[in-house]
Amino acid sequence: MNQKKLTVYIVVADYYKDITNSLTNAAVKHLKKNKFNYEIIKVPGVYEIPQFINWKLNSKKTNLFIALGCVIKGDTYHFEVISDAVGQSLLDISLSNPKTIITNGIINAYTGAQAKKRSKADSKNKGFEAASAMVRMIECLT
Repeated sequence: MNQKKLTVYIVVADYYKDITNSLTNAAVKHLKKNKFNYEIIKVPGVYEIPQFINWKLNSKKTNLFIALGCVIKGDTYHFEVISDAVGQSLLDISLSNPKTIITNGIINAYTGAQAKKRSKADSKNKGFEAASAMVRMIECLT
C-alpha cells in the first residue's frame, strides 16, 4: 500500500463539540505529521458512526476509518447501551470486512471532567491515540 494514495476517514460524532473538536485536531495533526490524506465526516452522535462506516464501505478498496466521539454517563442506562453497541459494531464491521481498519477514539466517560481530561491536547488525547493506532496498523500492513 502506498500511503500517499490512502485516505483516512475521520468520522466524528459532534454531539459534544468542545470534546470532539480537540479529538479531531489531535488526529489531524498526527495524520499530517505522517503524511496521510484524510477526510473529516461529521455525524450527529456516536450511534451513527458505525452506520456511516458500514454505508461508506467499498470492498474494492482499503477502507480506513478513525471513529471519534464522546459518550458521557447520565442518569439512565442509555450510556451503557450506546457505549456497548457502538464498540461492538465497530469491531464487527472491521472483522467482517477484511480490507477495513477502524480505530476507536470514542471517549466513554462517567463525567464531563473525565471526557475533557481525555481530550486535552497531549499524548493522552483519544484522537491522537486513535490516529497513532491507524498509522501503526498501516505500517504493519505495508
